[in-house]
Amino acid sequence: MTKSACGRRFDEALLSGYLDGALTQQERQQVSLHLEGCPSCRAEVDDLSALRAAARGTAFALPADGEWGELPRTAGTRALRLGGWTLLLVWLAVVVGSGLVELMRAAVPAWERVAVAGIVAGLVLLLLSVLLDRLRELRHDRYRRIQK
Repeated sequence: MTKSACGRRFDEALLSGYLDGALTQQERQQVSLHLEGCPSCRAEVDDLSALRAAARGTAFALPADGEWGELPRTAGTRALRLGGWTLLLVWLAVVVGSGLVELMRAAVPAWERVAVAGIVAGLVLLLLSVLLDRLRELRHDRYRRIQK
């Protein structure tokens, strides 16, 4: 709630509803009667109305069609992105592989080793299937060159 200079308390939602025409008849009449006799509250409503009109009148510039794409535009940025993904995948393979080697060397029961190896193999197969589907889809996607 905001307290006006006249001492009357108005809920901001009530003032916003008054400006939007979303109040009940009784609420609208209460606010309307008060605004007729209170210049400070009327000024507050006028300020809110001006702010609302300015916000509604704000226009946003749309980017040009060529600026919508997310893919790298130059050969250098494409090479850097490819190198980054390659490095990340190699690092992931090394970490997972060394973890599996350490697991096999540890004094862990055989059934636990088999369970962990099965989970890792399952995850790798799932990731590879998604990767293959994405690569196949990329080649045959007739909408991939559409920018918007």
